[in-house]
Amino acid sequence: MKIFITMPKGSIKDTFITKRSLEALKNLGEVVENPLDRQLSEDEIINMHSDSDILLTGWGTENLGKKILSEMPNLKMIAYTGGSISGVVTDEVFEKGIAVTSGNNVFAKSVAEGCLSYTLCALRRLEFYMKMVRDGDWHDGTFYNRGLIGKKVGLVGFGTIAKYYAELLRWFDVELLIYSSYLTDEEAAKYGARCASLEEIFKTCDVVSIHSALNEKNKGLVSRKLMEMLRSDALLVNTSRGEIVDEAAMEELLADNRFFAALDVFSKEPIPPESKLRELENVILIPHMGGPTIDMREQVTLALAKDIERFFKGQRLEHQVNSQNLKYGSKKLG
Repeated sequence: MKIFITMPKGSIKDTFITKRSLEALKNLGEVVENPLDRQLSEDEIINMHSDSDILLTGWGTENLGKKILSEMPNLKMIAYTGGSISGVVTDEVFEKGIAVTSGNNVFAKSVAEGCLSYTLCALRRLEFYMKMVRDGDWHDGTFYNRGLIGKKVGLVGFGTIAKYYAELLRWFDVELLIYSSYLTDEEAAKYGARCASLEEIFKTCDVVSIHSALNEKNKGLVSRKLMEMLRSDALLVNTSRGEIVDEAAMEELLADNRFFAALDVFSKEPIPPESKLRELENVILIPHMGGPTIDMREQVTLALAKDIERFFKGQRLEHQVNSQNLKYGSKKLG
C-alpha cells in the first residue's frame, strides 16, 4: 500500500503529521510526502505518485475529481484531515466507489467541548472576576455567578457538533430543547431532548446556543425579535457563524444589558476596533477559536490511519463520509 501525503511542508502540516502519527501511517505501508512548501495541483499529484493507493490531504487541497480518477488507477481512498469535504472532492469520486474519510467527527467533539467551556465561563463570569484579581481587587462576598446544572438549554440547529454537545449536556441534568427543520421528536428523545420552536427557545431558555449551518436560509435567522424575547439573565452563545445573527441588533440589545452573550464568531473578523462589543462586560469575546484545539490535529491523523487499516481489512470505517456531505453539513471545522 502506498500513502501519499499531499499536505505542504510547514508548521500546519507538522501539527497533523507528528512523529507519532507518521509512524502509525508507516506501519500501514509506504509513505511519501509532498516535498514542497505549497499545495500541489491535481497534475502535480498525478505526476509525482500516480500509483498511490491512498491520498492523505489537508486544508487548501485542490478539488479532486475526474482527472485524478482517470490517471490514478490504484486510488482507493481519499483521507481528508480537515472537517467539511465540500470543495475537496467531487461527486465523481463517490460514483467511482472511492472511499472518503475526514476528520469531521474528531473535530466536532473538540468544538462541542469549546461550546461547553464558553458557556461555563460566561455563566460563572470568569473573565470579569479574573480581571478583578489582576487589577488588584477582590470580591466583597456579594459576587454573582451561575452554573449550568439544572438549566433550560436551547440548541438552534442540530448538526454533528450539536449532537456531541447534547451528549455533554446530559451530565448537567439540563432540560434540553432543540430547533431543527429535520429533527423528529423520536430522534430528539434519544438525546434526552424535545423539539421546540425558535420562539419557545428564546422565550424560555436560560442558555441559547447557535449551531445552524450558514446558508441563504439561515442568514439573519436570529433576529432582533427573537433576541428581544430573551430573559434579562439569559445567555446567548454563538460558535457557528456571525451572519446567522442580526449583529447590529444584538450589539444594541447587549449595550442595553438585555441579556448576556458568549461570542466566538462575528459577521466581520477581526471585530472592528470601534465595535461597542469590545466595551461591554456582559459579553465574552473569543477570536474565532471555537474550532478544534491544536492537539486534536494529531488525533485526526491517527483516527484516519485507523480507518485506512480498517479499509484494507474489509472492516466498517468510523470516519467515512458520503456524497450528501457535499451538500449538507454543520459549521466548517477549519
